[in-house]
Amino acid sequence: MGNCNSEYMVDRLEDLDPGEREATPVVASRMVWLLRDGDALVLPQPVDAAYVAHVGSMMGFDPARVELLAPGDRAVRVLSQEVLHGPELLASLKKLVAVSSEWEIAAYLSDRGIDAVAREIGLDQGAVGAFDAAGGAELFNSKVVFRALAAGLGVPVPDGAVCATRGDLERALERLAASTGAVIVKADRMSGGVGNVLCSVDPEMATAGAAGTLPLTGQEEREAILAHTGLAATHAPHGQVVVETYHPGCRSLCLEVHCPGPRSGPPRLLNIGEMLMEPVWNGFVMPAQNVPDLVLDEVVGHTLRLAQAMSDFGYRGLVNIDAIIAPDGRLWFNEVNARLGGCTHLHHLATTLLGPHWQHKHVLVSHNDLAVADLGALLHAMDRERLTFNPATGTGVVITGDATLHHGTAEYAALAPDLHTAQTLEKQLRNLAP
Repeated sequence: MGNCNSEYMVDRLEDLDPGEREATPVVASRMVWLLRDGDALVLPQPVDAAYVAHVGSMMGFDPARVELLAPGDRAVRVLSQEVLHGPELLASLKKLVAVSSEWEIAAYLSDRGIDAVAREIGLDQGAVGAFDAAGGAELFNSKVVFRALAAGLGVPVPDGAVCATRGDLERALERLAASTGAVIVKADRMSGGVGNVLCSVDPEMATAGAAGTLPLTGQEEREAILAHTGLAATHAPHGQVVVETYHPGCRSLCLEVHCPGPRSGPPRLLNIGEMLMEPVWNGFVMPAQNVPDLVLDEVVGHTLRLAQAMSDFGYRGLVNIDAIIAPDGRLWFNEVNARLGGCTHLHHLATTLLGPHWQHKHVLVSHNDLAVADLGALLHAMDRERLTFNPATGTGVVITGDATLHHGTAEYAALAPDLHTAQTLEKQLRNLAP
């Protein structure tokens, strides 16, 4: 179930940034990489058949032996409960899982909505665990909850405050801007950094991790920040916000961990990638390059402590944990996401194509913003120029996400034995004329 940006993942669907809403189908399309023969995937929108064939050829599944379902309404971008419980889509799902013992359900985010759909289509006998059915996975996607979790474990986070009222925010802005002249204001539950706003006294400050900026100078500008959050004198109509001191010039890391659940063994680190913030996340370098050993040990140690606490609490599945490293080596953690992440399909495809220890001998560089008018033509051109990933050499490019039918973009990853070669492949792809 490609239920990215559901009403259980963001505070209010109506507040979802238009750009992020439009990008949601391509996020879901990454899950095609996780399919095997006999699987089915529910998407907000159809994907190009050429994309499915490309992925199938790489991953060894037959496109004719997987089923891709999408609502009939071409205006849909998010698999909300209203969409998933639509009569036509619901009927297709019931028909698909008519022999319920042959099916299990997995989701981008294992939320209460997935539990409701599972019950509706007849997969109600433990298809979604009790913890997730009660909103457990959703709990850990809250930035407010994350700061409390990190504080309890002694995990370093930027100096900050959780704000539920206008007064909370006014006092936080005054205090937190003092050290660097900038703060970042974050919506409690949002996706891809689009709920984050950088507020700075320096209009030239480089932005990373925030989709928007607001000046932080006089009282009039501070009023604009207060208005942006929607906080009232006594409550938070649009959800609480987290305000943190902003540290410019930091590198952004994402660590993906698998939590087996309570009493099922320790969490296992899967991968470490550097997020390319342009200004919000637009791709990865995996594994992260040139991180000092002492810093790497520290970030991995704190990551596994966070994951263990989540696992002990009842969480089972993938978790993506974000951290930043200052130029002087100081480390802070930003958030956890108890769901699939932007690196999940990349790690899965690299492991399948290159083997379980691929991070010891290869580098993957990805980007999310390749302009593509015709995906089939692009794939043919990649073949013609011998850019398509070659299993014999362990080098080449794959298309990792498809939004060509309604957005005119695609996502890709370049795999090579070293960073320079991967970046060269990336440049060749971008210069390719289909």
